Amino acid sequence: MFKNAALTPCLLLALFSIFLHSCESGPKPLMEGVSGMIDIKLNPYNVAPLGAQLTFTTKEACKVDIRIGGKIPVERSFPTVSTSHRIPVLGLYPDTMNTVEVILTAENGTEYTGQLFIATNPLPDFLPDIDIVALQRDKMEPGLHLAEVLIANSGEFDAFPVMFDDNGDVRWFLDLSGVKPFPFTPHRLKNGNWLFVSWVEVYELSSLGQLIQHHRLTDFSADHDVIALDNGNLIMGASKKDARIVRDGQAVESRYDYVIEVDKDRKVIREWDLRQVLDVDRSVFRKDFSLDFSADWFHINSVDQDPKDQSLVISGRNQGVLKVDRNNELQWILAPHRSWDKAGFDGQGLDTREYLLTAVDAQGAKLPAEVQEGVASTDEFSWPTGQHALTVLDNGHLLMFDNGLARNFSNDFTYSRAVEYEIDEQAKTIRQVWEYGKSRGLDMFSAITSDVDLLPRTNNRLITAGNIRLGTLPPHAKMVEVTFPDNEVVFEANLFLKDAKGTGAQEWAQFDLAYRGERYTLY
Repeated sequence: MFKNAALTPCLLLALFSIFLHSCESGPKPLMEGVSGMIDIKLNPYNVAPLGAQLTFTTKEACKVDIRIGGKIPVERSFPTVSTSHRIPVLGLYPDTMNTVEVILTAENGTEYTGQLFIATNPLPDFLPDIDIVALQRDKMEPGLHLAEVLIANSGEFDAFPVMFDDNGDVRWFLDLSGVKPFPFTPHRLKNGNWLFVSWVEVYELSSLGQLIQHHRLTDFSADHDVIALDNGNLIMGASKKDARIVRDGQAVESRYDYVIEVDKDRKVIREWDLRQVLDVDRSVFRKDFSLDFSADWFHINSVDQDPKDQSLVISGRNQGVLKVDRNNELQWILAPHRSWDKAGFDGQGLDTREYLLTAVDAQGAKLPAEVQEGVASTDEFSWPTGQHALTVLDNGHLLMFDNGLARNFSNDFTYSRAVEYEIDEQAKTIRQVWEYGKSRGLDMFSAITSDVDLLPRTNNRLITAGNIRLGTLPPHAKMVEVTFPDNEVVFEANLFLKDAKGTGAQEWAQFDLAYRGERYTLY
């Protein structure tokens, strides 16, 4: 079909011209577009060992793209056109000579490309070993997997927030072991930075570990949970200086029983005193379930704002969940009905029993008295005990991790779960509408910490059991992503805890754990 044709001088000249044009229009070497050298600083702030910063000047205004090679590449575009560039490189592999491709694009379309090489150190040997058990990426929420790892260090915890990819490779972590006491809750702000609270200190860090802001609270210390409001204010669990309660007839200092709102300057502008609305003398757990039930009678561990009325829904590990309005007026209490009495720091306040929610079945019928008291459960309802990580969903339902600490007031450990409840605030009733974890028993039981989140794109649930020690596997934390509402497991990872710097005994800061788990992008 095709005939051989001789190449005429004119055709040869045309082909040569096309070749020259294609060479000239292709990418140019990276350093032709750069003035001077590219400064590469690995871990520039001594906090993020798998991050680097590139600093350089270009001869003409350019935007920058980077690509980190590897089994799961990381790509990032920096669209701001400039001649001065400070580029954060996140997602380097540990113990690797990483290849980073840099692409400069000038305003006239000219490209300059080249490769940089960045060597990293091995991971600290005390971090958990990660095993990916299940992975269906097409059904999963995008992003990497963040675990808030706390390393026990001879009676103190060192914080190491870790992000790992779908292969179980750690691609980012912060070494916050120098922050004492250990910081709680790596909260991702809208600007991409990270917010941490460490008692009286409030820190904002970049992903490279640069300190952006640091404030010190007065009269209060923050702990466990913080949420950022649209106006830049923060709401967080807290303890108040010199707060006292009367418990068992004795006046004692109390802690973890306030909520505060702070403004952009981190000044306290509002406080919610939970002693005023709850029974401070109520005890439902064994004494060995807490370091000090007298002072730590409530133990606030999460707070969220109800968007429909800006009221607060608050979880206290040792009591239950409650809702208060902006003026600290009690709306309801979600907890087993056993042992509630008068509120107030001295037990002389309102009668809390009038605010207890009534458990109902799927048809709205009141469940038996033993279920209301919390000494029995049914197939369709169980009260949460020792719960963490509550979230007010857009439909008004409550999502939380139910640790199942002394479920039905039994000394036998049974199961932990993620659970969702529907509350009828007019009728003061509560109905359980979804759960995951019960069937897995002790293999997902975590008496402390833990987390559950609704993932916004897929509507999946990401569940983190932070300290599993009674199941069939060695001590570990578990992250599980399930579809909603049919509970198909689309992701599961085990983080095997080493307790390398602690004794492993069930004592404060002698065993490693994961406090919370999230799904985030690197940038």
